[in-house]
Amino acid sequence: MLESHYNTVIIGAGPAGLMAAVEAYNPKHSIVLLEKMHKTGIKLRISGKGRCNITNEEGMQSFLNRFGKKGRFLKYAFSQFFNHDLLKYLNEMGVPTKLERGGRYFCESDRATDIAVAFEKKLSELKIPIAMKAHVTGLWKNDEGRFVIEVQQGGRQVLVQADQVCITSGGLGYPATGSTGEGYSMAQSFGHTIVDTAPSLVPVLTAGDIAKRIQGLSLRNVSVSIWDENKKVTELFGEMMFMRKGISGPIILTLSEILVNMLGSRQGVNIKIDLKPALDHKKLDLRLLREISENKKQTFRTMLKSLLPLKMIDLFIDLLKIDAEKPLHQITAEERKRLRMLLKEFPMQVIGHDSYDRAIVTSGGISLKEINPITMESGLSSNLFLAGEVIDVNGETGGYNLTSSWSTGFLAGRSMRNNKLGVERYVED
Repeated sequence: MLESHYNTVIIGAGPAGLMAAVEAYNPKHSIVLLEKMHKTGIKLRISGKGRCNITNEEGMQSFLNRFGKKGRFLKYAFSQFFNHDLLKYLNEMGVPTKLERGGRYFCESDRATDIAVAFEKKLSELKIPIAMKAHVTGLWKNDEGRFVIEVQQGGRQVLVQADQVCITSGGLGYPATGSTGEGYSMAQSFGHTIVDTAPSLVPVLTAGDIAKRIQGLSLRNVSVSIWDENKKVTELFGEMMFMRKGISGPIILTLSEILVNMLGSRQGVNIKIDLKPALDHKKLDLRLLREISENKKQTFRTMLKSLLPLKMIDLFIDLLKIDAEKPLHQITAEERKRLRMLLKEFPMQVIGHDSYDRAIVTSGGISLKEINPITMESGLSSNLFLAGEVIDVNGETGGYNLTSSWSTGFLAGRSMRNNKLGVERYVED
């Protein structure tokens, strides 16, 4: 049962909200964490295919670079609570972690649920209640300057007053987990600007049937470049995969924000996949010549087996229009060039992207210009704090975005813990 007054109310029990609630603990404060779903951290529990890529081991500057220009906003938050602080934090709460490929940290148990459960246990120890199925439908300040939170719970409407509020309700990605963007309208009611939102870290859709023909295939150690006519926009090295209607995987998800933005003004965006990034054109040509010279009587198909994953061989044969059974000594210089170009510049056209239903994070959100990066307090309304995915910060895939949520939630919680105004006002009543 919700009380009528609290010193601190936190809206949304995702990573940022759970962290903020723990760090807001002050024995002089009455605190409640509101969550509209039936359990905490639903999106967290399914992240990383249920394993949860908690953070990344990269150093501070490299980490910040993963957020582009927005990384500057996170510099202070990371200085207060960063990746190894988080790992120690979780270990002390009984959640051991492990380091995997790409500098990514996961739960040792491979169960993301363990993190949510650990936070729930910690909040219980601190006697901070979590109000489940508590849907915030309105937020404003009364004439006395106190927050009024309109909550729908158990079929009834409740008005709760608070001295300070933290919005950690997430963005728009995976709305089935409760991320439906309601925090944006709450912030707007206090004058905050919402930077245009779009799905980010989202699979993209491609033209033709290429993806469908090789769906399920994962490629490691490839390079993908985005092209604007004849100019290369950017390039990224790593892992990708083919789906029935398009492509995904770490490098595609990271590039998706650029692709989504470019698709806003055109019907398609050209990308090229370099299947042999360790070899430039000259070195690759020498390798092809060597293969042909040493295996003259072998067929073209046999040579492709040494160059490509099995799933791509028939596709290459069709695209190149070279007889699969053609002996290598009959391969012409022009055919060898076509093969080299396809290996180095495998073309695909991006024609769309998946919806928010499959977007790991949201691009856009509450403008950073209106948030104090030292405290995470609103610059437009005193005692209003903002943290997590609801603010306009999004980075690459690999544990970076979760770290941003942990760190901004930590900073907001500490700021609320040390906020004496709420205590004084509550006591005066």
